[in-house]
Amino acid sequence: MKRIGSLIILLSTICGIVFSQNIGLGKWRSHFSYDKLYKVIPADNYIYAQGGLGLFCYDDDEKTVSKHSKIEGLNDVDIKTVAYDTETKCLAIAYKNSNIDLMINDVVYNISDIKRKEISGDKAIYNISFDNKKAYLACGFGIVVIDITRKEIFDVYYLGPNGTYIKINDIAFTSNSIVVATDDGVMHIDRQNPFPNIADNWTRDTISVLAHQQVCDLHVFNNKLLATTHQGIDSCTIYTHEGDDHYMPWIIGNIKSVESTNNEVIVSAYDRVMIYDRNLQLKAEVKESNTSWFSMAAMHAALDRQNKLWIAHEWAGMVIFRDYTKKGIETLKPSGPRSDDIYNLSPYGNGVILSPGSRRGDYFVEANVATYQNNEWTNLDGSQCKDTSWNILDVIIDPTNNNRMLATSWRNGVMVIENNKAIDLYNEENTSNALSAYTEGNYRSLRVGACAADEYKNVWFTNSLKENGLVVRRNDGSWQAFNTRNMVTDEIFRILVDSIYNYKWFYGEGNRIYVHDGEDRMAYINPNNGSKLETSKVNCIVQDHTNELWIGTDKGIKVIYNTSSAFKNGGNGEMSPITCNNILYSENDIVEYLLAYESVSCIAVDGANRKWIGTASGGVFLVSENGLEQLQHFSENNSPLPSNKIVSIAISPETGEVFIGTDKGLVSYKGTATYATSQPSQEIYAFPNPVRPEYNGNIAIKGFTRNAIVHITDASGKVVYSTQAHGGQAIWNGKTNQGIRVATGVYYVFASDQNGKNTSVAKILFVN
Repeated sequence: MKRIGSLIILLSTICGIVFSQNIGLGKWRSHFSYDKLYKVIPADNYIYAQGGLGLFCYDDDEKTVSKHSKIEGLNDVDIKTVAYDTETKCLAIAYKNSNIDLMINDVVYNISDIKRKEISGDKAIYNISFDNKKAYLACGFGIVVIDITRKEIFDVYYLGPNGTYIKINDIAFTSNSIVVATDDGVMHIDRQNPFPNIADNWTRDTISVLAHQQVCDLHVFNNKLLATTHQGIDSCTIYTHEGDDHYMPWIIGNIKSVESTNNEVIVSAYDRVMIYDRNLQLKAEVKESNTSWFSMAAMHAALDRQNKLWIAHEWAGMVIFRDYTKKGIETLKPSGPRSDDIYNLSPYGNGVILSPGSRRGDYFVEANVATYQNNEWTNLDGSQCKDTSWNILDVIIDPTNNNRMLATSWRNGVMVIENNKAIDLYNEENTSNALSAYTEGNYRSLRVGACAADEYKNVWFTNSLKENGLVVRRNDGSWQAFNTRNMVTDEIFRILVDSIYNYKWFYGEGNRIYVHDGEDRMAYINPNNGSKLETSKVNCIVQDHTNELWIGTDKGIKVIYNTSSAFKNGGNGEMSPITCNNILYSENDIVEYLLAYESVSCIAVDGANRKWIGTASGGVFLVSENGLEQLQHFSENNSPLPSNKIVSIAISPETGEVFIGTDKGLVSYKGTATYATSQPSQEIYAFPNPVRPEYNGNIAIKGFTRNAIVHITDASGKVVYSTQAHGGQAIWNGKTNQGIRVATGVYYVFASDQNGKNTSVAKILFVN
């Protein structure tokens, strides 16, 4: 054992620690936002926080944070509500699609009956209550009772007239009664009644002040029922039950939530949190003055067993008052983007840049640009942006200054970001009117849709709905606009600069692709020219490693194989002779055009020249270099994808990690291909290294030239395994060519290009 330990130390010295905090091949991880929280749930020494797409858990003893999402063990996304039962130690999670998870001792049990059941009308789950080892779900059609011990549905109560559906907003248990909140007052039944599933056994309150009011929340505190009613969006009243049918108004205002413990009632009223004693007398009021630095913005608050106050904040994650009678707070949230809004993803080093904008004229998304590097997220605070830029659609690293980013806005121009701050804004005033706003009536909008850099460090921008629709900032800082000859009449929001001819390809809402040589020639491409399948919209274009242009349309994929003839007809604004070709794809003896039944929203090319194709409703497809073979298909049904609606895909050139943006947040998948080096790397890296006895997955080896031939030998020089790299990365399963796991020892990696040159060497330690 001592010898093995020495080998590990030696190899770490030789090879270094690589892929730090990385994920294994074929593994997923979530990148959801936890800035906006909806609920905090004390659970013994843990505090759970409900975000929109997942949970995180804080261990207050160990001071550690863990995430729980579809990738980390849950069965769905879009959480509706969460509740905890101290008796069974069960955390019940209800999703917006009515799926249910029960998490007990970190084991998740799924109950999907309501999700799968066809119910006419509302089947949402509004609240969860517990009693006698059962979970009671307040649903849009009635009450569902779950036996926690057996992890199955125990009963269903339909409480409308003659056993019909009725919306239940909440459920509470007094010492004598079960009380339910509805949109038409409250109903109750004696707890000893053996048939609570019979509607006629329930009594509706028809004479109290709650009669015919929308009652949304119920709590039992110190043997007193508290009922919250809604009178409008920002107006609520909490009533106390004083006996029989008598209720008294207690608190009126913009109430976000009510929570109770054994000794206190906690009322969150957005700008303050009020804590009441057992006699419902105000004990403490926590508001902005207690924090000294930001608004309370409390969505929900709760006290734990040690009387620490935990707040689900609207934009700061979890806020902690360890002593709510004093100033001084802590904030807590997992690393992630500021929001789950995604418009575009751009590869960036070993991570990605997220652009969170929108092109809807009535929908303004803050400029919360987020960058992911070295396993940490950094967020630009959109509220601090110069001149309040909105709707960032595209971000690139400034080729003339690697410490800066250029971010295009569908409203304000081009924002310059440095050290996580907006330091400048390019618009008409400082670009010699090269950038110019679209104005219609009183509406002004400088719609810069996208940007791309060429090999000379010039940056090209699209400027929608203007005569000068193509704009460049030269590497010397000067600006120039190009007249698009009235060819471009629709909105333009994407641009590509090809690496061969330096042509600028741009497109937008219409069914045309425009090409400009950056001087005076311009033409347009008809995507249906040469195509066997007519389409009506171009959604995306990428250039692959063999200089082909892959086009995503509303009906699958088309490819431009030869871009050299773009201006063969003159380049004076006429249609280019370029053809856009369909790919015939065969599966199960059926021949059809590649993804002909899918609207392709985005395409990314990995290091092996394979295409990752995102669709509007079908998830993600991975196809071979030429598109003739489907290698993988990920959907929300067979993978941790939170949604089948894919917005953008970007691939880290360094790690091969595939970042997939959906309409329900961002996830990533560790692919098998990285970008190849032009010359053999000085360092060939392997992960994991050393390979320990408990590891049975694939080993990633990276740093090769493109499609290198790889041989792995033992210490004696005997070849145990041979393969070929995907782009710049090879995969080894830790077995010999005969399928037998290798023995403990040091193994050597030799690689060369397809001509037998550029030999590379690395070492991998195996411990069995």
